[in-house]
Formats: sequence, C-alpha cells, structure tokens
Amino acid sequence: MKEKRIEKAIKKAQKKGIYNPKLKLGIVGLILVIGTVIGVSYAYYTKTATNTLTIEGTVSKKITVTVQNGGHGQVNSMDIATQQTDYGITTQSFKITPDSGYQYKSVECYNNKVETNYNKTTNTLTVTPRTSKDVSCIVKFEENFASKIILNAKNNGTYKETSPTSANCPTSSDSSCSGIYKMEDYDNINNLTSKNGTSYYFRGAVNNYVKFAEQNWRIVRVNGDGTVRLVLDSDIGTSEFNNEYNVKKYVGYTYDNTPCTNANPCKSLDIATNNEDQIGTTDHGGKNSTIKKKLEAWYYNNLRDYDQYIEYGIYCNDTSFGNGSETSGILYYGAYQRGEYDTPQLTCPDPKPGNGATSYVQTVNGIKYRTYGGVYKLKIGLLSEDEIVLAGFKSTNSNVVTESNYLYYTGSSDYFWSSSPHSSLAMTANVFNGNLSDRRLNGRSVNGMGNVRPVINLKADVTVTGSGTKGDPYVIK
Repeated sequence: MKEKRIEKAIKKAQKKGIYNPKLKLGIVGLILVIGTVIGVSYAYYTKTATNTLTIEGTVSKKITVTVQNGGHGQVNSMDIATQQTDYGITTQSFKITPDSGYQYKSVECYNNKVETNYNKTTNTLTVTPRTSKDVSCIVKFEENFASKIILNAKNNGTYKETSPTSANCPTSSDSSCSGIYKMEDYDNINNLTSKNGTSYYFRGAVNNYVKFAEQNWRIVRVNGDGTVRLVLDSDIGTSEFNNEYNVKKYVGYTYDNTPCTNANPCKSLDIATNNEDQIGTTDHGGKNSTIKKKLEAWYYNNLRDYDQYIEYGIYCNDTSFGNGSETSGILYYGAYQRGEYDTPQLTCPDPKPGNGATSYVQTVNGIKYRTYGGVYKLKIGLLSEDEIVLAGFKSTNSNVVTESNYLYYTGSSDYFWSSSPHSSLAMTANVFNGNLSDRRLNGRSVNGMGNVRPVINLKADVTVTGSGTKGDPYVIK
C-alpha cells in the first residue's frame, strides 16, 4: 500500500515536469515515504528487483549558530556563524571560543530534529540536521572555576606571569612573593620540565578560599588538566602515618603491592559506590597505611554525596632513590633530595630504587621498582612535600614563613602529615610533615601523631559563585 502511494506521488511529479527518473537528476520536491513534498532538492527514484521503492535526495539548507545575547564567547571568531548543509548527508562543525573565565555550557536549537555534539578537547560544536528546514542554534557559556581563579588573580595583581628576580620569587618565602604562579616559571629557575600541562599554584598570603561540602578549603593549585586541587583549611583529627615503623616499606602509602608507576598508578576502588568495608582496596593489592584508611573512611562519611564534583587525581608518595645507601646506614628518598636543593616539582617520579636494592623490589619489563609507595590515582589524599614547599614552607631554618601563609593554622597537633617519604634507617621510617610551630618542613617517624588534612581535586567543569576571599569564598553551584 505504501509503495503504491510513493509511486503515485512520483508519477504526479513527472506529469508536472519536475522529475525525470531516467536522468536521475531533476529539481523536484523531496518525496518522503508518504509522498509529501517538503523542500527543493535533487532526487531520483529507483525500483529494485524486489520491487522496493527508494527515494534518494539531498536538500541544501542553512545552519545558523549564534551566541546567547551577552554570552561571553564567539562562534567561528564571529558573533554569528552560518553554514550550508545537505539534508541527511553532512555534519557541520563550528569552532567555539569562550571568553576568558568562561566555558561552553550548552546549545539550544529551535528545530528539535537536530543532533549536536560538543568536543571539549577541541572546543568544536558539530550540528547534524535531521530535517529539511533551516536550523538555528544558540550557544550558551558559563563561568569556569579554573579560569575564573586565574582571571581573578590577574585582575587583582597577584598573578605572576613571569618570575620576578628582585626578591628571588618564587623561591624566596618573603611575603612579597605571595601570589599565584605558573609552574613553568618555577621550572625555569631549576631547569626542570613540567610534563602534565601548565599548573598555577598558590603561595604565601593569598585569597584562595572555597566553601565546599559544608567545609572550608584552600586552593593549592589549578592542575595542568584544569582540575582544582584543594586542601582542608583545618584537619580531621590526628593519626599515625603508619602504626608500623621499623621497616623502610612503612613510608609507603601502600606497601607489599605491585609497583605503582606513572604508566600504571595504584588506584583505589570507587569510594562512593562501594561498601564501607571495601574502602581502601586498590587494584594493585597490598596493604594500606594507617593514614590512607583514615582519609578514605572520612571521604565515605563526608564527601560521598558530593562525589560527582570530585575528580580522580594523581597523588605522589615518592619512594624514588634520593641519596644515601640502599643496603646500610640511612636511605633518603627523592623528595628529601629536592628539598635539600630547593627544587620542588609537580611531576611524580616512578618508585625506582638505587643500586644494590634487593628487598621490597619487583622487576617489571626489566626495570626494578619498589613494592611500596609511588604514583597513586585517588579521590582523596595528602599534600606532597613539593606542594608544601611551593606554598612557602622550606626544609631548612625555623620560622621561614609567617603565620599569614595559607597553609598555617592552629591544628590539633603542631604537625600535619605530607605524603612524601623523608628517609629510612635501621629501625625507623620517616615521612615529611609541616611543622606548624616552627613553620617549616621536617621528617618524622611514621608512628608519631600528626594532623590529617584531606586533599581533593574538583572537576574542571564545575562552576562557582564568589571571589575567593575569606568573606566571599568560592562556592560550588
């Protein structure tokens, strides 16, 4: 019945002289299954051996993409972008350029028979029409947290595009060095290379307040991938780093595991969706440090309902060889070596031991790695020694930073734990912590008590209100 209706419509078009099946080209109205003419096209009709009728054709129509009025961005470097497309054949792409501090939010098209897709990596909007009608779409932008942080810092003069040399910033802890810096600036001082994109880190006395999950936080840095690293502006009580202390592996965030490397970081099971008794389980096996279990239990009880805003981040428990001896005497780890020379970095070395190491090592593809510590991919963790140094603390001399430093606070203890191993010797494993009374960094036995300050990473696409000051903190929308 349907075929007869189509055939009848085609014959009608032929009588009017607007269709020629022999030429397979004729300016005709595109005939749908029900025989309705809906637009001007090139079309032809074929009849197969099975008597199946096919209408093939294309309709050239216009796609118009505009930005919402006062919408903080451009399309194809213009306020308006238009392109011609063929019905059912071509997908058109539009380059989206948000203003500084903004990101793509959504697109609304007046004709709902349209498919759209936004690629956030390339900032490209694709529009595929599924109708013969003209298509009109409006792009909307919204404030981006990471961009807003940097924009606010630029506007109030605290952003350091280049490293000033008069006060030896940012390596000096002088208050004049307070601000937000690009990691490349710091790398240039120490001839290092940042591998994970451009990071913007906060140092000294700065406005970096965030209200999130009913807790007060401070921004540590904007990571190279656009996520925002926060540290709690207080602590969740005290803990040992590990209740075992007389073997070197106890500096590990986990230990007796397969190696945690950059190529294959140790990852905890999703805390928010698994049972409470599964908290802390990693995909590399092994045992958890005391402090890891405490942090992940706190996440389960306090941040589970906010999990959608929190991104997995890389956390560094650097057990790479620094100096000393692997076989006798004292062994210093990588963060100690960097602290001695004031050369912090935000990349995490693989947990490679020094020459002669035979215990707690495993060979993977011909390379030896430690079976404790290394590179972790987690929802919650601790600040590294490097991040604490970048904030303004140092390993040498007491009172090198003032109480105005954003990491300083009056805690449950005079110390807060970092994630970075310091050293190990015959009967003691030591980890760096922030000494609040001396306002510097030092190593401490893992079985000592110290404050636990959670660190999380907010997703790159969260939006906020506020300006980041103590009285007007950033608040996640």
